[in-house]
Amino acid sequence: MKKGAMAAKKTIAIIASTEQKTSTIVNKFLMENYRLLLLEKEPNQLNELSAEIKLKHPSLEFEIVNCLKDGCWEADIIILDVSCGEQKEVAELIKDVATQKPVISFSDHENIELENLLKHSRVVTVVNAGGMNESSLCGKDRDALIEVSEILKNVKQSIPQ
Repeated sequence: MKKGAMAAKKTIAIIASTEQKTSTIVNKFLMENYRLLLLEKEPNQLNELSAEIKLKHPSLEFEIVNCLKDGCWEADIIILDVSCGEQKEVAELIKDVATQKPVISFSDHENIELENLLKHSRVVTVVNAGGMNESSLCGKDRDALIEVSEILKNVKQSIPQ
């Protein structure tokens, strides 16, 4: 990359089981240079959040997408914060379009099941998900671990203390 050239803005798809979880993740990325795709599993699930973001953070580049597969196809990185019960269903919907993409999941233990469900993705589990604050990373893809570590480090630095 030439000196002074800007890196392309990455697109992050966020799939969470609740609007509150989606909001928490979005708030971590407010100061970062990402385009966010907020994926809703049910129509109009994120209407209130969308209105709040537009009001409070008009410069944030985000879009509500009501098809998990389409949103993940468009994304460079996928953040998955769903319950264990929802995990299999979501993985089935996105596995064809999540190939070779980092998929970040939150758990209190290494997520071998998700790695098996998304065997062609680069799954990284953020273990001890007290949010993105104090946690460790697990995964088999070294490059994905480094990329996710950098993302989380940048997110932590951008959050006002």
